[in-house]
Amino acid sequence: MQPEDGGPALDRQVETPADNNKTQQENPDSVSDGEYSDETAAWLAQTLGGRLENSSIALSNDQYDQARSVLGDDYDKRLEQYVDVAGDTSSDTDDTAAREFEAARENQRNLTDEVQRYRQQYAAYQTARERGNEREARITARAMERTASNISDRSEELTQNLEQIENATSVDLSSGQSEITETTENITATQAEIREETLVGTTLTVRAIDATASFRDPGTVSGRIQTENGSVIADEAIELRIENRTRTVQTDSDGVFETRYQPRSARLGSQPISIEYVPDADSVYLSDNATFTIDVQQVTPDVTSEVAPDTVGYDDRLNATASVRVESTGVDTVPVEFAIGGTVVARTTTGPNGTATETIRFPASINDGDRQVIARIPYENRAIAGVQSEASVVVVETQTALSVNAARAAEGILVRGQLRTAAGAPVAGRPVRLQTGAGETQRVVTNRTGSFRTVLENPPNNDSVTVIATFDEPRSNLGNATATATMAAGSGGGNPPVGSDSDSDLLIDTLVAILLGSDENPATTFGNGIIGYSWLPVLGGGAALAVVVAAWFIASRVRQSRETDSTVPAEATEVSATGSEQTVTQLDATTPTFEDRVETHLDSGNYDAAAMAAYTAVHDALAVQNGLDEGVTHWELLRQSQEHGVPAERMADLEAVVEAFETAAFAPTSVDPARAEAAVERAREFKSNGDS
Repeated sequence: MQPEDGGPALDRQVETPADNNKTQQENPDSVSDGEYSDETAAWLAQTLGGRLENSSIALSNDQYDQARSVLGDDYDKRLEQYVDVAGDTSSDTDDTAAREFEAARENQRNLTDEVQRYRQQYAAYQTARERGNEREARITARAMERTASNISDRSEELTQNLEQIENATSVDLSSGQSEITETTENITATQAEIREETLVGTTLTVRAIDATASFRDPGTVSGRIQTENGSVIADEAIELRIENRTRTVQTDSDGVFETRYQPRSARLGSQPISIEYVPDADSVYLSDNATFTIDVQQVTPDVTSEVAPDTVGYDDRLNATASVRVESTGVDTVPVEFAIGGTVVARTTTGPNGTATETIRFPASINDGDRQVIARIPYENRAIAGVQSEASVVVVETQTALSVNAARAAEGILVRGQLRTAAGAPVAGRPVRLQTGAGETQRVVTNRTGSFRTVLENPPNNDSVTVIATFDEPRSNLGNATATATMAAGSGGGNPPVGSDSDSDLLIDTLVAILLGSDENPATTFGNGIIGYSWLPVLGGGAALAVVVAAWFIASRVRQSRETDSTVPAEATEVSATGSEQTVTQLDATTPTFEDRVETHLDSGNYDAAAMAAYTAVHDALAVQNGLDEGVTHWELLRQSQEHGVPAERMADLEAVVEAFETAAFAPTSVDPARAEAAVERAREFKSNGDS
């Protein structure tokens, strides 16, 4: 695991950009977005460019692990930050650079893998030659030929990425480009020598004997295979690849062969068709390519289909089969789509006998009633015509059950609920309409567990209110459902919701106060205890920009979470109802516990908040039980925990929590649900065992 700000030994130290206006010493909320984002983008671009160059240097020195590690987690984190910042800068070129930085990372990683593979193959080749094993040497040399070609392709793409980055930013990547060019040229020269001493080049010539070709009436193609010195490959069985299909043909004493061309996906009319000679793995010969031209004509196949069972409902399994034939011959390797009511529900390809089979989980979006399952070939103007077949199925309505509960919160009425089938299966991705007696209407969509969560406007003077939840999607095979929840008049108030603007503003203000050396220390915690200020590090001037960048990303993440999920702490009153109206009961107004918070976050699908709550719980436990410094960063927490003798098995748990927290706090994408749930479970173990 790599530290947050540390890097491998070869990683170039990139200076934080100077700021003569000292904007990094100001509250980011008081600085224009363009000024702050442009400066941050320049710093991140310099950091990413330095890592790309260091990877190229390590690769040229055959330090493959090093070349990969400098493009590891820290590069990914900085790239995610750069992607976010690029959207806020005053320059459109930053968006281009962000894409090129991502492409360069992938091409550099792929180039590293290919170069390492080539070096390993070269060592094996030399060993085989030293032992006099010519067959093994040829096999390895042929593999090296493919690898060298891949290296050339990756190198060219990577060079283009670096040139685009240089054009879009002020980063100089010429050193990295020189290293890449030198590495590629060395391998190209080495492979040319191996080709000369071990392999023999070939020349393939082909022509179409027949003027036309169709699936029903294939065209005849004649060809000849020779070596580069003019001799023929006579009386041998050779393999040819025509488009995406291979076949074996026999050469005669003059190296001449004939084969048939039976088109399927080729476009109609006069077409150039590619053909390749594919030598055996241990052959001394190299491959070669050629083309022939022939007029492709269309054939209309017979398509039949059937489905089982003949009656289905939401989420049932429907088995669909299609057969594609021309006269008595099955047409293989052609695509088949299964569609119902204009919606494609499955795609597959015919097998050797011309048959395609698919099992479909029946979706909710298809109306109940008598329906047709269409099996079709999605071709137009191709050698095989695009035709279809229909099979009947009866779609039955599936009854649903809707639950809803409501609670008063600082920003309004927190409404949660779930849509399920009458049998209890969750219904995901469906719209639910919410309405209050005051007339406010809002549409929400259920998540993967069938749940939904949102905030409605609080009525004036906190009057009593009834929330009506309705599912009545017209174009669906799901039945309608309604549920209501009524709250009596009550008082509002409470702490700011997790992810509110005041939360993120408070976080940034506090970090800036730390940077300026202010004596003020807000006692309020971030997110009602989700992240406490007590663990924020106190940093000096050189790290000022890094801290502000971190604050900006955490605030951005929290705001984004609020926009998509509106996570709000419930207050003193809450009501739940399923398909009926109920009256509010008064509950104790207590601060939510760790279990309350994480369960709320997980139930609502707010996995970022759950991961951050898990980290805070673990951090606080470790700080108290092991006497750790409360000002450590999450990566320093790992190191200090290990130094304080936390057992290895507990360290693995801690790593899972820290990694989930870092994604939640810094990445532009949310934490994976499984990782968030695992982090919460690890935090529970820390809190319950007390053996950290």
